[in-house]
Amino acid sequence: MENTELVDHVFHRTPTRNAIHCHSSCVDDCRCLSFNYKENNEGNVCELNEGSHFINQTSLKSSPGSRYYNLRREFSQKNHHAKSCDGDVTCVNGCCKKNPCQNGGACAEICEPTSVRYNCSCPEKFIGRHCEFERKSCQAYKTAGETSSGLYTIIDDSNQSFQVFCDFASEPGFAWNLIQSFRLSQTQNIIFSGYTNAISDDQPNWHAYLIHPIYLVWLRTQSTHWRATCRYDTNGVVYTDYMRTSLANCDIITLPEGTPPNICFQFEFINIRGHECFNCTAPLWNSPALHTDTGLTFCELNATEGAVASEDNFGLYSSANPLHRCSSGPNSTTKFWLGGQ
Repeated sequence: MENTELVDHVFHRTPTRNAIHCHSSCVDDCRCLSFNYKENNEGNVCELNEGSHFINQTSLKSSPGSRYYNLRREFSQKNHHAKSCDGDVTCVNGCCKKNPCQNGGACAEICEPTSVRYNCSCPEKFIGRHCEFERKSCQAYKTAGETSSGLYTIIDDSNQSFQVFCDFASEPGFAWNLIQSFRLSQTQNIIFSGYTNAISDDQPNWHAYLIHPIYLVWLRTQSTHWRATCRYDTNGVVYTDYMRTSLANCDIITLPEGTPPNICFQFEFINIRGHECFNCTAPLWNSPALHTDTGLTFCELNATEGAVASEDNFGLYSSANPLHRCSSGPNSTTKFWLGGQ
């Protein structure tokens, strides 16, 4: 295709002699499905693409002076007549000779021009194009290319597997593991009676969910940050009534029960009923459940305007405020997450 290039799929860019030389480079690299050839004053450039217009038509863009080529897969029979590889199971391309799959992955060659040239079937513990990532956290899934939020299987170093809800989309660069979710009407039962980590219909039990303590500790070792959100199951992430900080600033997993209420912790961002601050301090303690109290003003965040007496936020709720999104109604939910970039 003249004056056209495929964007967002280039994995290798190099000077080249001509389009034929660029074509040879693509044929010899099993990651390559198509290539862009460009001529300019600085010389000829060859860009190898890991995708093609068959896979993503919208990646084709106008580019004066560029030419886009897609490989046509054929193989020669004994009579030297070329035959299309489409749908022919005998067609091979040699991409599995050196087995690009890692960690015991099995390589299968694919010849259809609308697809990748090989596929790796990974052992249970591994994911990724080449089985290069372990299923250790939602962050690992995001690195491997997952973009759809939902339930995923995590496998720890003891080969114990468990399911966790992953949020990939709400904050650019972050992946989040859900560790707790409960609704306002069940707060007291949760604090004093405990509850299960039931999962049904491919979703967590948003009204009463807590990940097993063993898996909670594991996810902490894989994470750098934590956050609290309100009503994620119905509204997604809204930055009114939200808080986030690093585990280095405040480790909620190891925070002792009965932490005194006069300690200020550093937050990257915190918002309560519209009162917010960045890289500031706010009170947080764990007695008998993790929460803040916005009736206090000894830290940098001041959210007393609009507060009720001894207001609790993001947990406990012995004194709840209907203006706070986590406590605005009996079915309002509070969620805690571990994650990172």
